[in-house]
Amino acid sequence: MTINKDKKDRQVDHTISSYDIAIKIFKEYIFPEIKTISIAMVCMLIIALTTTVNAWLIQPVLDDVFMQQKTEMLLLVPLCVFFNSLIKGLAEFYQNSSMKIIGQKIVSSIQKKLYEHLIYSDLKLFHDHSSGKLISKFTNEINMMKRSITEVCKNTVRDFITLIALIGLMFYQSVTMSLIFILVLPVIFLPVIKLGRRMRKTANKIQDELALYSTRLDETFKNITIIKSYCNEKYELEKAASVLNDVENSYKKSAYIESTASPLMEIVSGVTIALAIWYGGTCIIAKTLTPGEFFSFITALLMCYRPLKAVSELNNTLQEGLSAAHRLFTLMGQKPAIQESAEAKNIKLKKYDIEFKGISFSYKKCKAGVLKNFNMVIGSGQTVALVGTSGVGKSTVLQLLQRFYDPDSGSIFIDGNKITDMKLDQLRSAIGFVSQDVAIFDDTIDYNIRYGRMNATDEEVIEAAKAAAAHEFIIGMPEGYNTHIGQAGLRISGGQKQRIAIARAILKNSPILLLDEATSALDSISEAKVQQALNNLKKGRTTIIIAHRLSTIETADLIYVVGDGQASEFGTHKELLNKSERYSKLYSYYKYSMKTKIINSNV
Repeated sequence: MTINKDKKDRQVDHTISSYDIAIKIFKEYIFPEIKTISIAMVCMLIIALTTTVNAWLIQPVLDDVFMQQKTEMLLLVPLCVFFNSLIKGLAEFYQNSSMKIIGQKIVSSIQKKLYEHLIYSDLKLFHDHSSGKLISKFTNEINMMKRSITEVCKNTVRDFITLIALIGLMFYQSVTMSLIFILVLPVIFLPVIKLGRRMRKTANKIQDELALYSTRLDETFKNITIIKSYCNEKYELEKAASVLNDVENSYKKSAYIESTASPLMEIVSGVTIALAIWYGGTCIIAKTLTPGEFFSFITALLMCYRPLKAVSELNNTLQEGLSAAHRLFTLMGQKPAIQESAEAKNIKLKKYDIEFKGISFSYKKCKAGVLKNFNMVIGSGQTVALVGTSGVGKSTVLQLLQRFYDPDSGSIFIDGNKITDMKLDQLRSAIGFVSQDVAIFDDTIDYNIRYGRMNATDEEVIEAAKAAAAHEFIIGMPEGYNTHIGQAGLRISGGQKQRIAIARAILKNSPILLLDEATSALDSISEAKVQQALNNLKKGRTTIIIAHRLSTIETADLIYVVGDGQASEFGTHKELLNKSERYSKLYSYYKYSMKTKIINSNV
């Protein structure tokens, strides 16, 4: 099962062409920086020309200074070398610094757009992609794309023009020897192009393996308590080692491919230089070529090695970047399944009654539907409890109401309006949600409560904390409301986290309240305090509660028994005890669980 899932996760959509990717990168990321890039390219041109001038200066050094011993050239040539080097150094400084800055700007721009895309995506995307793989895209793939863009921009101008200028100098010094060099070039570039195709496949595989490793790390850090509790450190090490071995093997293959180009060039260059020395020496003996012209040619030929190597490796870098860009743009091109319709608007709601009408829904990975022709009516200001065994779809009902998912069929109404006709912001702003899976940010207690309403005053935050029975433990913390509580709230208890989440919902003050086991992690004393706060909060609000607490179930205005994908029975607590066998069994079980819990707490 796991192996097949991993293979499925590694599959990449190849519908976007490399040309489309290159155009998109240019339009969105390179063109906005075109002024700075243009100046950098002028510097690259200067670097190319000054490099060629250095090779050309070898001729007057040999012919005019050493051979003819011209005194005036003894001063002029060193001055030319100095100023040429100064100009080249300044150009290299601006080119290198500006390209690094542009590269980071591109990275930041892509990261912002990717973050924006993810933050506005629906839950389906996060179910399809693990957090580790998404984090890998922010680091490994974006940085690979940055390296490719900066290297391509730099090499296509500086190294390519340097190569052309040096070849031009070589032709100026000797056409025949230059033709020998030109004939050898295809021997270098044809294998390099083939290696580039293999490099792109390998780069894809490396990114897959790195994403899996990021996922492994993410799961380890999140579940470190469970790992240690079950003494499975060795097992997790073996799993991580297996993933790292795959990464290592992929990098080995990449290293072999990348390393092939350099020795190939060394061999071909050696043959070319050997032929040039043989032919050049013959010409000098025949006096058809001066020593200065010959050594200027050889210098230019030797200087060709670095830009030629960079240009030949450019294809590998380009393929790596295109591979990373392809994966990024494929993800960023995925449209959210939950979208506002073109007709969606902010509807003025007079009441907050809710109706689920003919709702059928299934998670795509499940064969059987979770809800099947589910119907439920909740009056405005009414408190409704949903009861049923685990997995019958109670939490799904709350997720559908918030449009985290859309039903396969049927409609949900608030005050007679379809929620699909409402703006998402309006819908979700009208709902306060507290889940048993408490969401806590790695920040202060104040921030976590204030997240319910960012513009709340300090007094309102404190009042919300008091109402949630959280104020007392907060002021006992080292820095009170400014205490940092760590990732996922690791520095506070489960009950304290739950009270902070309830305070957040109280502060939001929404007309619809959804409580999914909101008091499950509280002790009896805290629960009594919070329950009273929730009772006050529920007044005038439409409330849906999923709870195993008897007090909550008994005091609800209406109870729906969920089973077989439907709200099969409904009524008050007393009515259901008399007419519903399923509810009676559930109630007896809840009662037994509470009794057992009380006994255990007294022991």
